[in-house]
Amino acid sequence: MNKNALKKYEKKLIEKKQEILSMIEKEMLEDREDQESENVIGDIVDTANSASESLISGSLSENEQKKLREINEALKRIEEGVYGKCVVCGKEIEEKRLNAIPEAKKCIDCKMLEEKRKIRSL
Repeated sequence: MNKNALKKYEKKLIEKKQEILSMIEKEMLEDREDQESENVIGDIVDTANSASESLISGSLSENEQKKLREINEALKRIEEGVYGKCVVCGKEIEEKRLNAIPEAKKCIDCKMLEEKRKIRSL
């Protein structure tokens, strides 16, 4: 994959990551406003602990956690020079697929096979 394409996908991934992080920040601010409206104002340490617990206990849905993990893994693959190659078979992932899902780590054939296996195991 050429450098321009890599930069394009890296930018998309960073934007998606920023969207998720912005959503978390917004949720944390809303939680803080709720606490302040209830006159529950702690010192800086309490606020930091509360924010940390909030992240761990559910500010991120399972889907958001998974998406963030996939984005971070894709960014790591860019750094390692293996982005755009299927982690299962090693074939190039189609550009059309990467445009739709830049964090994709499997080619469409391997992903479809995975989905079929999931359906069979139900």
